[in-house]
Amino acid sequence: MAYRIVDADYVLDNLGVLPLVDVRPGFMYEESRIPGAISIQLIEAKESPRDTAECFVEGFTKAGLGPEDEFIVYCYDGGLAREACDLLESQGYTGQQCYAGSWVGWISDDTRPIEE
Repeated sequence: MAYRIVDADYVLDNLGVLPLVDVRPGFMYEESRIPGAISIQLIEAKESPRDTAECFVEGFTKAGLGPEDEFIVYCYDGGLAREACDLLESQGYTGQQCYAGSWVGWISDDTRPIEE
């Protein structure tokens, strides 16, 4: 594991500075998200008849995020975010950072902003 694990304070300090990628299913993203996050769904890539890694990386390419770009990945509770970061690492990505607390950690403090 070469990517960095980050916490909520780091995410808060970098809102609007680093791209934030929400890998949760689309319905969760549509309901609410960390402000400024873009949706690149890992589950959708896994369910695709195409190669999972190819499909997932395509989402990053479309979002303008390349293998050396820095960005933060989060999901619902951290598990999918780690899986996403591992998958990206296997595809040569080096700038991803995993927000381990993810959505559950983010909403545990009602002073943190959310976008609906």
